[in-house]
Amino acid sequence: MNTSDQPIKDSIPQDSCYNFLEQNDISPLTVIETDSFEIQMRVNQPLPYRHLNNHQNLIGQLVFTSFFLIIFAFIRLRGKNLFHHLLNVLIKRKKIEPILNDGISSNLLFYLLSLCLSFSILAITITYMAQGIFIHLSTLYIFAGLLLYHFLLLSVVHLLGWTFNGKHITNEIIINLWCYHISTGLLVSPFVISAFFVESFAVMPLLKIVVFGIFLLIFLKIIRWIEILTTYKVSILYMILYLCALEIMPLLVLYKVAL
Repeated sequence: MNTSDQPIKDSIPQDSCYNFLEQNDISPLTVIETDSFEIQMRVNQPLPYRHLNNHQNLIGQLVFTSFFLIIFAFIRLRGKNLFHHLLNVLIKRKKIEPILNDGISSNLLFYLLSLCLSFSILAITITYMAQGIFIHLSTLYIFAGLLLYHFLLLSVVHLLGWTFNGKHITNEIIINLWCYHISTGLLVSPFVISAFFVESFAVMPLLKIVVFGIFLLIFLKIIRWIEILTTYKVSILYMILYLCALEIMPLLVLYKVAL
């Protein structure tokens, strides 16, 4: 009999089939010992269906987002152009005059609310980087620590200004402290809140943007301090002591907390 008349049946090694399925994201439905496969392409859920990232704290994340948006809207409507003035100070130093003329005390409630919003975002970010969860009891501790650091820093600046009779430089530094501490959290807040409601694979890219934005603003803050201290002809020794004690050391403490 001529063997060429017989049908030829190709056989595929089983290991090669498994590798092909894994590389092409194909799920085998049935695998038979005779190396016969029935395959079907994986069907993805259509938009806008999405799994939330963290179901354990979903209620807390929704409550925080609601309160954040309500308070932000209240400040935006009743805060006497507070955000507009803060952004002007952030961009250009010479735009500080409106806040210097009005002062902080006349708009203190809105400054405090804005600071709380900013530090709450930063506390949530630090908590997630340290523990892998957005809202936890330690978030309150970090939030309280950031508030304590802010007001201690204001007290130290007031003390140094009174000691060296530098009222003008003290007022300018204090306004810049409020500006940068408020702006840092608020500018990255859309990315942090978005991380609550995206799939797990999208959380880390968002947080990388947040961390980059925070360090960029901290760097700009230090540059602004050097500019202010240089303008008022502060001694280079005092400048180094100030930056190391009041700016660099807190960053190292936060780094150790996040580890």
